[in-house]
Formats: sequence, C-alpha cells, structure tokens
Amino acid sequence: MNWFRLILFGTVILMMLTGCMASRKDKDKMATSALQNTFPSDPVFFKAARKISFEDQGKFIMLEGNQCTEQVRGPESAIMLITLDMPTYVNRGTVVLNGWDLRYLHKDHEVRSMRADITHSKLVTGGDSPPMLVFEVAGELSDQNWDDAYEFCVYYTGFGFNSAWIDAQIEGDYNGINTWDLQIDSEGPIATLESLWSDGALRSSDSIVVIPRGFSFQYDNKFECELRFPPCRWDDPADHQLRQVAYSLFQTGASPNPDGNPHWITQTIFKDNGTRTHWIKARAALIGGGSVKLHADFLPLNPRSGKANICRNGVDGVIRTETFRIYDLPFDYAVPMLTGWDLNYECDDQHVQRAGIWIHDIRFDPDSNGLEYKLSSILRDKNGAPSFNAAHRVSVLGLNRSSIPPVVERSAPDIQIRLRDQ
Repeated sequence: MNWFRLILFGTVILMMLTGCMASRKDKDKMATSALQNTFPSDPVFFKAARKISFEDQGKFIMLEGNQCTEQVRGPESAIMLITLDMPTYVNRGTVVLNGWDLRYLHKDHEVRSMRADITHSKLVTGGDSPPMLVFEVAGELSDQNWDDAYEFCVYYTGFGFNSAWIDAQIEGDYNGINTWDLQIDSEGPIATLESLWSDGALRSSDSIVVIPRGFSFQYDNKFECELRFPPCRWDDPADHQLRQVAYSLFQTGASPNPDGNPHWITQTIFKDNGTRTHWIKARAALIGGGSVKLHADFLPLNPRSGKANICRNGVDGVIRTETFRIYDLPFDYAVPMLTGWDLNYECDDQHVQRAGIWIHDIRFDPDSNGLEYKLSSILRDKNGAPSFNAAHRVSVLGLNRSSIPPVVERSAPDIQIRLRDQ
C-alpha cells in the first residue's frame, strides 16, 4: 500500500511539473488559431449617433458622436471604422477621444485587459468629394481566457477648420504618438509615461497642445497553479478583480516649442486591492500653431488600497450624469478634451460588469465664450453594490482666428463692349 501511495504521489508531481513547463507561447498560438475562424468578417455597429455641436460657416466646425460594437470572444480587440463628412471649406481636422464604455454581455468577471484607443485618423481631401474625417477605434474588455462577449462604445469629438482663417496644423495624426511601458509592482500603483515627439514640421514659435487618443492596460503574465489540468502553468495570462482604473494627461499650458521636441507626461492607475505588474500604453496627437491656445486642467491621481471601513452598501450600479460649465474662455472656438478620469469602487475590489466615463451634449456659446458639457460615468459588478466614485478633468483646446484675414482674390469681370458703326 505504501508503494502504491508513493507511485501515486510521484505521478501527481510529474503531472504538475509537466504543466508548469507548458509554453504560454504555444498555448496562445493554439487559442488564437482556434478562435480566428469564429470572428465575423464584418462586425455589426449599432447605437451610432452624431451631431454638430458648433459651426462658424467657412471657418470652423465641431461634431460629437458615439458608436458601439460587440465582440464575441478572443484576444483581438473590437474594431470600428468611423467616417465624418466635413464641409467643403475644411482642409485640416482631427478627432479627440472623449470617452468610452465597456461591459460584459453576460454577468460579471475579473479583468485582464481594458482598452479604448483611436489607432488611426486622417482627413481625406481632394477630388470631387467633400472632405471626410476617417478614424479607426479599438476597444477591449477581457478576462484570463478571452472567452466572454463584451460591448465597446466610443465617444469622440471631431473638429475641422479652414487653415486660411486658423493658423494650426496637426502632428502625429495618422498613427498617433504611442508610448508604452511595463509597470513593475515594486514601483507602486501610479505609472508615469514620458512621451516625446521629434518629427513633423512644427515651428519653434508654435504653441503646442496634446490631444488624448487612447489608453490600454493589461496585467502581465505570471506563474499560476489552479484546480485544472494541467494544474500549473508558467507565464500564464493573469486576471484580477478591479479596485481602480485612472488616467491623467499633464499639460500646464500651450507653451511655445523652443527645441522642436514637444514633451509631455501621462499617469495611470490599474489595480485591485494590491499592486500588480501590468503593461500600459497611451496614445496622443499634437496640434500646434499661432492660433492654438489651452485652458488646462489636470487630475492628480490618488491610489485606493485595501478595504474601506465606511462604504455605501446599497445598490448604486446606475449611470450618473452631471452638467458642467466653463465661463469666459478667451477663444474664438473651444474644443473640450477629457484629459483626466478616475473610476474606483468605494469599498473593495470587485468583479466588473460595466465600466465607462464620457462627455457629451457639448455646447459652445461664442457670444459669452462659455462651454457646457455633460459627463456620464458607470462602474458596477453584477448587482451594482457597493457604490463607486468618479472624478474627471476637462482641458479646453482653444483656437483663435488669425489676426490678418485671408485675402480673397477676385478675377476681373469679363466686360464686352460692342462699338456701333456710324
């Protein structure tokens, strides 16, 4: 009997070691190839809406909108291609990521990755067609196994202008300016990304404003042993409950660009009750020129840790909407940009069913130089308890008309004089 127990024990140990030596690369390759054939080639978009927030005919236009899609499963992000028709006078324009909304379609789960990202943007001009702003958006909400369906909604603000009236140009527009890093758990919960732009044709005298384009968070792989076969795996995808997710883009003003290399900082938080190693990516674009101004506001990040002693245990898993106003902006045109946001569970880390924050219903009044917008937010598990906290900051991109209006060239009229014979 003792020999039988010894053999059985040795067999179990051998199985565990075999499982621990399994390569994550091979597993991922198998999972990806098995899932690729299940994806629809033409994903269905829905809940699409767009409207003109403000227009000064012949000079400037600002539009806002949102669009949603669903992803059945898999490690690939949900992708949407969005197009905005622009007036014929627009020859420059771009888009701002002004919010996101992610939710699992069936119950709640732990989280491995979260993403909302405008990966490409381009103003298409030329030919007989009117200008068109085209941009691609990627979103993701996944757990360890990538096997849960989710919905992704993006909220955006697009704007276009006539460069004869507004001295501004966009840099890093097509691919964005992408910065990434691995935040080791020993470095603490707040990750800091330093971004630098050294390409393009910005002048040293140009004022520069950073346009938020996206974020991506993902827990790093780790060694895990669980009740499964094989029981242990090296470099296994990891997921955890969520306590806090936050983003803050720091820019104190549209300062001149003396060395031709704009530099800015983004800080983020992605954590459960503890601090874990994770990957961060942030994307941005730039706008610079003599007409570019900025009303800056930034959000200082405060990590949440451990279980709170006092919390509201009532059900509160509903969308909260508030109205905000900014007065006396010294700009001819104003574009709000969601440059800081913080979502966190009030009491403890939890599973996630839905998470999102976005601005909408934007109104700019050029007579009073006032800007109004609404902010909506949500963070909940399957039953909406405990409650959540939400904070945000909006920086305002200002554009002023050039002091010297464009010269309108007029051709001489074609006058024909017929002399009458005497």
